[in-house]
Amino acid sequence: MKMIAQALKLLISDPSRLVRKMKVEFAAPSMSTTAFLRRIYCRIVPPKPKASGGNAERLLFVYDTLRSPVTYDFLHYLSYANYLVRKLNRNHVDVILVTRDNALDSREKNYIAAVGDDNIAWRITNLAVPLCRLFPAVDRICIGSEAMAFELVKNYDVVQPHGYSYESPKNGVTRLDTPGWHFVDALLVPTSALQIIESYFPKNDPRHIVTITLRNYDYLPVRNSNIDSWVAFAARLDRAKFRVVFIPDASARGVSTMQSLRGCEVFDSACWNLELRAALYSRAWMNMGVACGPLAISGLMAGVVTVMIDRSLDYPKDYLDGLLKNGLVPGQAPAFYSTDCHFHLGIDDERTLLEAFRQYAR
Repeated sequence: MKMIAQALKLLISDPSRLVRKMKVEFAAPSMSTTAFLRRIYCRIVPPKPKASGGNAERLLFVYDTLRSPVTYDFLHYLSYANYLVRKLNRNHVDVILVTRDNALDSREKNYIAAVGDDNIAWRITNLAVPLCRLFPAVDRICIGSEAMAFELVKNYDVVQPHGYSYESPKNGVTRLDTPGWHFVDALLVPTSALQIIESYFPKNDPRHIVTITLRNYDYLPVRNSNIDSWVAFAARLDRAKFRVVFIPDASARGVSTMQSLRGCEVFDSACWNLELRAALYSRAWMNMGVACGPLAISGLMAGVVTVMIDRSLDYPKDYLDGLLKNGLVPGQAPAFYSTDCHFHLGIDDERTLLEAFRQYAR
């Protein structure tokens, strides 16, 4: 009787809330009466048939980690899927992350040796999934086997990579210079993350925030940051005008070298939470670093200056050749990056950093 009285009271004061509460109760019964009614309903009304040959408003994006590395390049592929959704007038992107049964069988043996075979699973849940959540168009996310992916693609008429199937599994690589693929401000930072960053970096602080994203791990160490140069560069900036914030590399090696940043402001929370990283990038006046994966988040944002020191001419020849074949132009940001993102060709010594800072400061 008490529950009935409460329901009647809510019906009078806030009927829409009562309806919501009833829907929740029916979806997940907490009372024996509701559970009984749900069983009767389910016998009378069978579940909807499995979708087939369509999902007309959706695009399925398959990211097969057996054929594609789990790095921040995944952000590029998500951006391309987001471009296809708009181009094909779809409303949603569904993502399936295909896991590896044995990472040691991967064709990227040098990468596996550098990051560790168990790091792939860690990156799927701590890198790939959070990146998906920065794109409002991404709706459903599934982590599953290759066999699951082969079955799932049968339910979609638009799949990226095009033609992915049991007969023809493919990687997620997309050319950086794909015609028509231009910048769209598509990232959405969660409000809760923005509020947390505001508590760390309040807007009533008149200083300009300059973030420095460091790269420092074992895969292709030639791409790593010159930490001493970045620390010296930060010390040259006027502390009354600029608040310099370092974001270390989210790796064991990156953490171990944090002692090099003593005396500097370090926001290591951004290493482990991509939403906080994105929120800090969006809050900053300028985001700087060597051209590396995490900084691509900033490069895909409008309204904030991103300066990437492009050291591509120093990369190993076979690695650089692969990038060039995929559409990279040294010293030039891809067209799907924001116009506020600048690739500065050179090395990250102190002189170059000051030169780049002065060139792109506005």
